[in-house]
Amino acid sequence: MRPGRGPYPLPLDTLAFAILLSVLALLVLMLVLLRYWHPQGQRALAGYVEAAGVDLVFLAASTLLVVALHLQEPLGNRSSFALYRTVLDGYWLTFAIPIVTVGSSVHSRTRGGVPWLLPSVIVALAIFAGLFAYYYYYGIPAA
Repeated sequence: MRPGRGPYPLPLDTLAFAILLSVLALLVLMLVLLRYWHPQGQRALAGYVEAAGVDLVFLAASTLLVVALHLQEPLGNRSSFALYRTVLDGYWLTFAIPIVTVGSSVHSRTRGGVPWLLPSVIVALAIFAGLFAYYYYYGIPAA
């Protein structure tokens, strides 16, 4: 089940990848503008990081995964295709980001008193594993 060469295309010139890049770029642009317009705004930066930090990590990691898969083999095997679809179909990011954002926020606001960060990450990984398994076994296009 290792990603590698196969018959399934892993293109980067798709609407889903463009949307992924656009959202990541917008969040980075917002950070740059915040730092430019409010260079001494530590509370603003802290609010931004709390609100968008998890999103940035997920979006950046997802983008890097898809690009790495494409660069490794533009035509991938079942595992490559399942990873590619798990990210670019958007279901994983749609559910995992808010779950981890809430878990992280509760954890940080209670200073670890309500330790929800690790469980929320585990839930996000479980969602990833479930979607990967679905695409691996059922989401492969007919040859």
